Amino acid sequence: MQKINILDSSIYNRISAGEVVERPASVVKELVENALDAKSTFITIEIKEGGTKLIKITDNGSGIDYSDLKKAFLPHATSKISSVNDLDSISTLGFRGEALASIAAVSKIELYSKTNTQEIGGKINITGGVFEEVVEHACNDGTTIMVKDLFYNTPARLKFLKSNKQEENQITNIINRLILANPDVSFKYIVDDKVVYNATLKGLKEKIYTIYGKEFVENLIPVKRENGPYKVYGYVSLPSFCKANKTYQTLIVNGRYVANNLISVAISNAYENFLMKGKFPVFILNFDLSYDDIDVNVHPSKMEVKFKDSKNIFSLFYSTILQTLNDNNAPINYQFANTIEEEVKTQEFVQDKNLPKVNGGFSFADLQSFSEDINNINVSNPKYVDDSNLSVLKSPLIENIEIYSGSKNKSIENIEADMNKSLFEQSNIVKATPVQEKLIEDLHYKVIGSLFNTYILIEHNNEFLLVDQHAGHERLLYDKLINNFEKDKLISQPLLLPYIFTVNELEDDLLESNIYILQSLGFEIEPFGRLTYKINSVPNILNNINLEEFINEVLKNLTSISTNNEQIKNYFAKIACKSAVKGGQELSKEEIDILLKDIFSNKTTLLCPHGRPICLKLTKIEIEKMFKRIV
Repeated sequence: MQKINILDSSIYNRISAGEVVERPASVVKELVENALDAKSTFITIEIKEGGTKLIKITDNGSGIDYSDLKKAFLPHATSKISSVNDLDSISTLGFRGEALASIAAVSKIELYSKTNTQEIGGKINITGGVFEEVVEHACNDGTTIMVKDLFYNTPARLKFLKSNKQEENQITNIINRLILANPDVSFKYIVDDKVVYNATLKGLKEKIYTIYGKEFVENLIPVKRENGPYKVYGYVSLPSFCKANKTYQTLIVNGRYVANNLISVAISNAYENFLMKGKFPVFILNFDLSYDDIDVNVHPSKMEVKFKDSKNIFSLFYSTILQTLNDNNAPINYQFANTIEEEVKTQEFVQDKNLPKVNGGFSFADLQSFSEDINNINVSNPKYVDDSNLSVLKSPLIENIEIYSGSKNKSIENIEADMNKSLFEQSNIVKATPVQEKLIEDLHYKVIGSLFNTYILIEHNNEFLLVDQHAGHERLLYDKLINNFEKDKLISQPLLLPYIFTVNELEDDLLESNIYILQSLGFEIEPFGRLTYKINSVPNILNNINLEEFINEVLKNLTSISTNNEQIKNYFAKIACKSAVKGGQELSKEEIDILLKDIFSNKTTLLCPHGRPICLKLTKIEIEKMFKRIV
């Protein structure tokens, strides 16, 4: 065995720096968090060349006493904890006592600080972890720290940094989160001598506006819920305002920006019925709980946390966001990308090049062709069906309150066969009744007609609505399948031959710990030797499911499997899409009436299972503005 050496501080500080100071953004995060812990109300962040040349943080916080300046840069020196018991209830952003020593080991530091009880402050200079100067110096209350030439003495680390612009983007991302996490603190952010943010307005909504802009704010829904020791508040996006990735998601736990997969999955599951596949919700959410119910000491960067009661927290976020989305389930207010004038300018309406174009309208040269276009638009009134033909009418529109009667022995084939029946056969309607004829009137909207045999046109409370008949019917069928699965998931059907599959050690550990989830869904599954499992029965409604594909999906993230499992939902979505009335198919008035009744009276989610909108609206005022009746 080789001789054991006790490392010099110059070595272990650089090792620690490798954990804490990953890149310039890590330095900015640590220093701004120190300023926040010092109760600062105004913080200025300045960077140059992606933070490699200069990171300067100025605050008006409590400052560092002159006698403590040198001590602040020693390893494991901190003002935020004093005993082991403090680790069980951490209320500050920093506490490990590693950041300043680690940063100083790989940069050149110049710091000025003064407390409000001192007449004069102090200054300290450190180069590569070596103290060079500690002197009294006149300065304002608070602290100014400058980190220069980051990684100048660790060229290997410097070599692996990205371009200055990419490092700047990482810093900006961190600054965004810190601003959102501290809505009552003013921030000024300067990049290469140019002001990026001057976020002086207080309040979360104001801070969101500063970072993301007006359109972003207009598409947010407020969230607020208290449940015992837990409090959730902030904003989530309307389903129509989603993004292609998760970079617009901010979770703040007890004032600390963190990444937590448990809560992220809960929110994603709540949005599952509302978003198209491959899209992600936007959220800026605060979660407050007791400090002893959370462990923030699980990673040197303090970006990850663990909860004591993860199961109830998952349920809290899922139910809170789902309820918020259901409460705000409404037709999407459609807005044209440009004004009418801008749209006209982009069109080549003028046939005679000698005639001038008229901004904000059409030229007379196009009046005839425009009139022809208007006449060619296919807007049809709903057709009334002869009472005598109702009993034999066949239609693909088959959804009603009871498309699946609850029979415990119906397979998918039986259900699909039911779906191919007429709407009137499903509804047990032999002829139109006075109640049906008053259906639209009772629901307080008027059907104008059908456009392209695809979109149902409705007038409702000074609003013009367009309903996509396929998307609406698809959602109704899908919800019914999910509802029936909820009711009958424990009704299992034995397989002719058991399905046997093998897993690796990690998958085995995951599956063994969570096998009860699959069993609760109606799967009869049991161990069948080492690293092998056997499925004997499946839920009745899923008797034709591809088990190989399903198990592969399950093993990706078994802990998120529930009755809302994506694999099951995708399976039902395909059935609903296949069985729903198609775009371009002509519907009778009675079929339109029944479809609209089921959509609106049941408070159906106004998005199809794939996330496309079912209903768009234009208000009377918006239409009058389009026609220049009002300005």
